[in-house]
Amino acid sequence: MSGLLLLTRDDPRDDSMALDAERDGQEVARVALLGTEPGGDADRFAAWLETPQVDAAIAWTSRRAAEALLALLTPARRAGLSHAPLFAVGAESAAPVANEGYRVDYVPEQPDASRLAEKIVEESERRAFRRVAFLHGDRALPDLPRALREAGITVEPYELYRIRFLPADVSPVTRALDQGRQILAVFFSPSGVEALEKLLPGGAVDRFRAEAWTMPYGATTARALRDRGYARVPAPVERVAAGAAGGEPAAARRSTGSHG
Repeated sequence: MSGLLLLTRDDPRDDSMALDAERDGQEVARVALLGTEPGGDADRFAAWLETPQVDAAIAWTSRRAAEALLALLTPARRAGLSHAPLFAVGAESAAPVANEGYRVDYVPEQPDASRLAEKIVEESERRAFRRVAFLHGDRALPDLPRALREAGITVEPYELYRIRFLPADVSPVTRALDQGRQILAVFFSPSGVEALEKLLPGGAVDRFRAEAWTMPYGATTARALRDRGYARVPAPVERVAAGAAGGEPAAARRSTGSHG
């Protein structure tokens, strides 16, 4: 009996993983659970970019924040961005801005908010900044701003986006549970975990937590799964692009085809 590879987003970066699983005879469900809308501080941060900043850096912990930042850029604001030290939690969250030619420092190995805070504090001494504009969404965790404030750095938060839960079709999940088939669920954020569970019918959530194999992207997502009681949470995957090109399909085959 074939397994189900559940991708909790619909993104071309996952094409390689999906294709490999399909070639292996697995069912693939790509479920778009989350949408994004502008946050309440977009205009305020745009004005910040247009004002010369002499002792400030910019940091974010999600790819969505990086994409929201890019959406604000005009030629004048690009100049403001180029003058500030930029920090992202990992390669995935750094990519949208780095691909535009900006230098973005990030944590290359086992990225999480605490390690990013350590990097920012180290760099603040060398690059002489004592303020950080923290770009985030409405469901951001407090880990990074808290760690920076404890280190004596002033944090200026800007909500650049808000998450919307979408009315996705999760019937492939309930059907696989009813049929006793193995499931590998790939999660990309804690919000994706919450969104999926809100859509599953009563009783299915507990079964899903107990029976599904998971593949979390990032330490924060892995922690969210464990906090909710998921039984099968391996070490997190750290880079979406690199994994989608090579490592994940093998993991998908293992988890949907041979674990039990």
